[in-house]
Amino acid sequence: MAISPRHLSKITACLGVAAVTATLGAGYSVAAGGLPRYGAVAGLLIGFFLGSFELFFVQTPAGAWLRRLPLILFVAVATLVWALLIGFSIYIAAPYLLGIDIHPYELDARDARALVFAFGLTFLSTFFLRVQSLIGGRVLFNFFIGRYHKPSRDERVFMFLDIADSTRLSEQFGDVKIQALIGRFFFDIARPIAEHGGETYRYIGDEVVVSWPLAKAVKDAQCVRCVFDVQKLLDEQSEEYRREFGVVPKFRVGMHGGPVVIGEVGDSHRAIVYFGETVSRAVALQGACKLVEHDFLVSAELMDRLRIGEEFTSSFLGPVELFPDGTTVDTYALSREGRGG
Repeated sequence: MAISPRHLSKITACLGVAAVTATLGAGYSVAAGGLPRYGAVAGLLIGFFLGSFELFFVQTPAGAWLRRLPLILFVAVATLVWALLIGFSIYIAAPYLLGIDIHPYELDARDARALVFAFGLTFLSTFFLRVQSLIGGRVLFNFFIGRYHKPSRDERVFMFLDIADSTRLSEQFGDVKIQALIGRFFFDIARPIAEHGGETYRYIGDEVVVSWPLAKAVKDAQCVRCVFDVQKLLDEQSEEYRREFGVVPKFRVGMHGGPVVIGEVGDSHRAIVYFGETVSRAVALQGACKLVEHDFLVSAELMDRLRIGEEFTSSFLGPVELFPDGTTVDTYALSREGRGG
């Protein structure tokens, strides 16, 4: 059975975290006067178990109930799971694998320090995996090495997705309920976005901005598949939305790819920002959806790089006016085969 690229990425991340925690565990054991191999194996197990819990449970549909908890309850449940996994790794799994006889219930000061160190590793590992899932490992790595400290050029695809008729819904439901709907919608669609390699750039009101490295976006048309998997998810959860909000949200998407300039801005609150015509055209395409009465618009320039196959239907709309100065862009409307235009 073939492993999907998304699952392969998760496994790689788990193994990477496990390798780092194994190294740190061995180093701690040396510093504390213990056995390096014991610290390495315990660290390896902690990193792998915690990574698996985060990536294969917390960040999946099965863990949605946990992510929806208030922060204090989420931390309480997560800490309990961390404690069980750490205890199992240090006092059961590692001694068993190494054939070492220890007494887990006779804790001394050194054991207490080891547990504090293990919890520190767990927190850092989980924090890294959570941030990596939100902004993408590539962006996170470049942020750490300071690549964006000076503006640099890249080629990316941008998707601007917003909830259709949100103004009318706000008037109908009121500010609190529409915000709850928007929050639930963005919470739910985070999974298909991540599964297709999308990096959530920012949320703006009822709109989410997602980007991909261009090569990743066009490979097997991942950026396009993401949109239709978002729709598939809404179709599957339509009854839940009707029951909770009385309506199933609809959305519009504009998508374009090309060169951008990436830079790091701010001081106390730093952010990575993208500049260039590519971003402007993507957001303008999203704004044009209502005008041309289609929900998913893609620039012809990006379509030329995609191989969408027969499962998607594309309609060439010709030049569509996107800007007040009369600038037009050749545009396609996309739909899934059998869903209509």
